[in-house]
Amino acid sequence: MNAVLLLMGLLVLSYLGSFLVAGRSRAAAGLPSGVEFVALGFVLGPRVLDLVGSDMLASFEPVVQVALGWLAFAVGLDFGYAGGRRVRLGSLALGTLGSLVTGAAVASATWLVLRRLHLGASVREQILLAGGVGAACSETTRHAVRWVVARQNARGPLAERLNEIAHADDLLPMLAVAVLFALQPTPDVHVAVPLRDWPAITVGIGLLLGAGGSLLVRSELRVDETWAVLFGVTLLVIGATARLALSTLTASFVLGMAVAALSRHDQELRRMVAPTERPVLLPALVLAGAHLDFHASAKLPLLAAAAIGARLAAKVVVGWMLSLASRDARKAGGLVGLSMMSSGALSISIGLVFALRFPGWVGDTVLVVAALSATFGEFVGPFRLRRSLEVAGEIEATPGATA
Repeated sequence: MNAVLLLMGLLVLSYLGSFLVAGRSRAAAGLPSGVEFVALGFVLGPRVLDLVGSDMLASFEPVVQVALGWLAFAVGLDFGYAGGRRVRLGSLALGTLGSLVTGAAVASATWLVLRRLHLGASVREQILLAGGVGAACSETTRHAVRWVVARQNARGPLAERLNEIAHADDLLPMLAVAVLFALQPTPDVHVAVPLRDWPAITVGIGLLLGAGGSLLVRSELRVDETWAVLFGVTLLVIGATARLALSTLTASFVLGMAVAALSRHDQELRRMVAPTERPVLLPALVLAGAHLDFHASAKLPLLAAAAIGARLAAKVVVGWMLSLASRDARKAGGLVGLSMMSSGALSISIGLVFALRFPGWVGDTVLVVAALSATFGEFVGPFRLRRSLEVAGEIEATPGATA
């Protein structure tokens, strides 16, 4: 397969994504995490059929950066909103605390395995790998609750609370990625900049261009002019951060947050951008799957088991905290936290940017663990979410099911 054929295939996949979004069942189309498209990319990639070779993947890296940046912009634009409404302050606090607890637990478990097995050529490599895995495994996909609700017609306070939390746990992973990227500065910058300043520069680029973009869309613009502004500022952010080897995900995410916070047309912008997420997401997931290398490390199974086990335990703890804060969650039982086991596109996107920024065993391991965590979450999250909603009385109980 040559690059032209690959591009045509990605365009077809993007069209199918837009077709699914246009359908009435778009919330229930596919799996919440999108791992089926990651699996497709892996089969087509250099480790299986080799229809998409390593050289071709390298040539498509700029396309991947743009796709991931746009996805992060869409997530940032939607951050803190669920169903068109701003999430409650309590849900924002629970989402942030949950991502902190989960990310810290996963990073700590990965760090202990790395230290015990003496993996990594340096402490910096160990920090990058442990931190990257922690960031990639700390979020809950925003589509998890909507996926179950669309199939089970669930309505109620618990479903609403969990949906809000899933829309409010993306900030800390994004900031963590910016900090980790700063640990290995680019040689292209000839001005001495302290490492502690690089994360601030990453966030500052997103805020600055977000403020500029929001000013440009303050007045009543035509649709084509609005798209030009959004694409323009996003490409500027992606280009600037990629040139400096900073986190394009973080800067684009902050860009989306800034535009949503500063523009009086934030609701209209979210409605405009939301349908573009799926068409961009599907090709990005396929390319992420093509980058998977399960031979990145001989100890990869141990690292993955430690990370996924820590995520599982952390979600139980998060569920206990949720039960203390919410009577509806308490009614659903002690394992309600496992309802948030589904990770998704953001997790895999973090893994992919690590694979691109830190080629070799560090980046490849982060990507593989992110993909395995998302796959494991598909077996636990939706099932546990259905059971929690059944116990809470928000959907009809499945005959023969047990808690």
